[in-house]
Amino acid sequence: MNALRVVAVASSEETRLSLYNQLQALDFVEFNGVYIELSDAVRECQEVGPDVILVDTTGRELDAGLFIQAIGMNPETPCVIFAMHREMDITVFKETIRQGAKEFIQYPEDKESLELALKKHFNYMSRMSSRHHKTAAHNPAGEVAANGKIIACFASKGGVGCSTIAVNLAHELHVLKNLSVVFVDLDQVFCNSAIMLNHKPSYSLGDIADSDPKDVDESLLNKIIIKHESGLHIVVGSKSVLDDNEMISAELLEKAMDYLATKYDYVIVDLPTHVLDPYHQYMVERADELLLVSSPDIPSLYRTRQYLDLAQKYLDMRKVKMVLNRYNLKAAYRMSNQDVEEEFRYEIYARIPNDWELNVEANSFGSALSKVNPKSETVKALQKMTLQLAGEEAEAADSDKKAPANNGLLSKLFSSKNAAS
Repeated sequence: MNALRVVAVASSEETRLSLYNQLQALDFVEFNGVYIELSDAVRECQEVGPDVILVDTTGRELDAGLFIQAIGMNPETPCVIFAMHREMDITVFKETIRQGAKEFIQYPEDKESLELALKKHFNYMSRMSSRHHKTAAHNPAGEVAANGKIIACFASKGGVGCSTIAVNLAHELHVLKNLSVVFVDLDQVFCNSAIMLNHKPSYSLGDIADSDPKDVDESLLNKIIIKHESGLHIVVGSKSVLDDNEMISAELLEKAMDYLATKYDYVIVDLPTHVLDPYHQYMVERADELLLVSSPDIPSLYRTRQYLDLAQKYLDMRKVKMVLNRYNLKAAYRMSNQDVEEEFRYEIYARIPNDWELNVEANSFGSALSKVNPKSETVKALQKMTLQLAGEEAEAADSDKKAPANNGLLSKLFSSKNAAS
């Protein structure tokens, strides 16, 4: 990708000049000018097909909001929108994000944030373009590259059992399907897999964090892969919370994931709960499937609903699969779990029942759940989900689509104009 195509619209002559001068100084940006009228920006978008649209909403929040919504809903304009405003007003911020903006920048006061946001998106677009060209070069007839499948597991709230599901999914894929599987614990501070699989990592991604990407080759990457006694291979973000390693760069992470995807049938990634982490955005966009794990308690469902509303702005939601863990625990006062799920308004891909004693025993031994009690209902549900993800069942389990319940008890929490139904 040679340049980032930008269409910009300002609300005042002062902001227009400031924005024009800043964009002109960025060698990775291509633009034809900065407009004042929203109608002029619409025509420019139709002619140029921009990668990014900058919208100054100051003093015309309603009209600019309608403009953002219209652009975001147009499938012929696959771009991102950065909203700008002279004041860092939380109400304006929340509204523009809800309407479809990916970034909110106080402008012209915070010019540095605008440059960083544009550079970040340019780097992302460049990586996607490079990957597309590599795939085309290796597949001139348009065939799908013979890479392993990447499944990312994430929970917007800690403590819902996401790591447990990720570890056991990796184990069941290896055992049930006899596939080569690597489990990646991407938390670069804590190492959950050390406890859950009873291993002590000698190397981590952090150990190559200060390496020049050009020097990172197959032999160095193989050094950080741990061969577990279960047959799983493991890569960890850090060995210990006391590690003083640098955080791995996005470029190095991409190189590591490229290598793992060619070496294994499946790459299972356990993501930490840091939504704003740049690694999070890279991984959820890169992954073939994203398992979004929640439990039926109201705080978990509420934060999951918020994440879904955010994800719809930049992800292909067909790859987002919601997993309801401990689904048989009581969810809310005076409501059945079915009522809570209906009010939540998102299709449930898999339901995993609670078995606290089994989890305690498995963690105590550092073992997969199925090795402790293969007949457990929890294990059966995990194995069913594993086979679904491996393509052995045509339809997701228990994915009945029902109309939202109308009891109103949770409507203020879960209602959203962007809610999936």
